[in-house]
Amino acid sequence: MIRILAFISLTIFCLTSTDAQGVAFGIKGGPTLAVQQWDNTDRDPLFAYHLIASVESLAEEGEVSIFAQAGYHTRGSAIRIRSFQFNDFTTGAPRTFNGSTTKYDFQNAALSVGVKQRFAASAGNLYYLLGLRGEYNIKNSLDQFEELPPAVQSGFPSQAGVNDFTFGFIFGGGFELPLSDYIDASIELTINPDFTKQYFQPTFNNAFNTFTGNNDRTIPELNIRNNSIELTVGFRFKRVVEYVD
Repeated sequence: MIRILAFISLTIFCLTSTDAQGVAFGIKGGPTLAVQQWDNTDRDPLFAYHLIASVESLAEEGEVSIFAQAGYHTRGSAIRIRSFQFNDFTTGAPRTFNGSTTKYDFQNAALSVGVKQRFAASAGNLYYLLGLRGEYNIKNSLDQFEELPPAVQSGFPSQAGVNDFTFGFIFGGGFELPLSDYIDASIELTINPDFTKQYFQPTFNNAFNTFTGNNDRTIPELNIRNNSIELTVGFRFKRVVEYVD
């Protein structure tokens, strides 16, 4: 937390020390559609949320501004088994399985820096942004598998394979609607792919095989990378700098 605050303070100092028109502070959040690749195999999406605090330099229309933001994001994926009907092996009577969802979520604190460029629209400003992102895993849901029998646990992800730090990109765009001279409302859509792994598990030999009852199962290497689509709404509060001769 101290490092995050120091980073934000340094960024604010750098932004306000330039020749920019001023600085804007923002708070925003919204829904997240999180997906993961498990060794090039896609899982079902995880529906989650995110919350972000931001700071950026103000610039004239068409010029590039610099932004930094700190946020709380949920990354991950899910496995959904839909409901179905089957005949009970014992009684032969029809039964219904109501379905289930297993969530693999990673709660991450993120820091992002990048650039943003605006273009005038009829009622406000359109913009695009791109930047770099670093994240630290605060907690995750892999503890759910520790309740399984030890012989079975080897087939599921464990805390030992979690990478605390991940890095990636952020790019997207949005629209800003002025509410007053100093306040804007915004809506934004971003894509957040990781280029490092959230989870890595090497090949594991001699794992327990539930079909043979022996330790003759080989679990292949497992790599997990995050990607998320985030829809964000929020407000910007502008602090305009006026130069007087």
